[in-house]
Amino acid sequence: MSPHMTLELTAACNFRCPYCYCVWHEYPALAKGELSTDGWQAVLDKCAADGVNDILFTGGEPLLRRDLFAILDHARRVMPEAELSLFTNASRLTEPLIKKFRRRRVRLATSLQGLATYGAMTGTRRSYRRLLCVLARAAELKWPMAVSLTVTRANLAEACDMFVAAALSGAKTIQVGPMMVGGRATRRLDLMISSKEWADVKAAIRALPDAHVPYMFCDEFVCTCRPDLPPELVERWGDREGKPCPAGKAFGVIGPNGIYRTCLHTLPTSSADEKENVVFTSCFSCFQKNL
Repeated sequence: MSPHMTLELTAACNFRCPYCYCVWHEYPALAKGELSTDGWQAVLDKCAADGVNDILFTGGEPLLRRDLFAILDHARRVMPEAELSLFTNASRLTEPLIKKFRRRRVRLATSLQGLATYGAMTGTRRSYRRLLCVLARAAELKWPMAVSLTVTRANLAEACDMFVAAALSGAKTIQVGPMMVGGRATRRLDLMISSKEWADVKAAIRALPDAHVPYMFCDEFVCTCRPDLPPELVERWGDREGKPCPAGKAFGVIGPNGIYRTCLHTLPTSSADEKENVVFTSCFSCFQKNL
């Protein structure tokens, strides 16, 4: 196993973000047979035995799992020194929960999908205001959250405002990237921005006054781990330099049903050379019953 793992605890989510890259929106079988508490604890035992030292818990929306803290407590028991973090849309995050995560040394991350466009970009009737209040309170509690911003055609005009709002609300770090091809986003290509527009966004953010918040850009439009995507999409948005994805070496993913994948954006395969034959392979044989 890779030293850095992402565990997708559930495919369930109370948001319907049109740009969501989760591959089970394209291949529903990847979300069937969600692991039980015992199943995830077995995964964590295997991670500990294999020397994994960095785990990101995500979904879907992990706060929808009632057994979340049973899973996190087990992770902390078997990997007392590991870096543990959790990515949430923060819609259910409260001050008592922030304190529970802080006691367990589980770092928090979220996404700000828009300001005026927040409802449209989350598929809800929610406002961004509550999220900014959560960010501010987490910072006051000395447990600040990392924030990601995904730039789409809809929120392009407010990308800089989103960055400033996250920074002023106490974000620990900010990651900004364009909407990627994959998942639910394959049905909303009208929301994709161009390479030129993305370059302009980066230049505009770099020109902002220093908010003293570390930030980074993620330049991927298409992951190189997606050979199944139509060639015209890869031609339009793919990396011209052909930089290989570090998946499988730098990190790995275990989906809601316990199936191991090398990358968040791709499918499990029997081997790198058999990409046309999708063979669901479990990282542990005991999970095969979930298929």
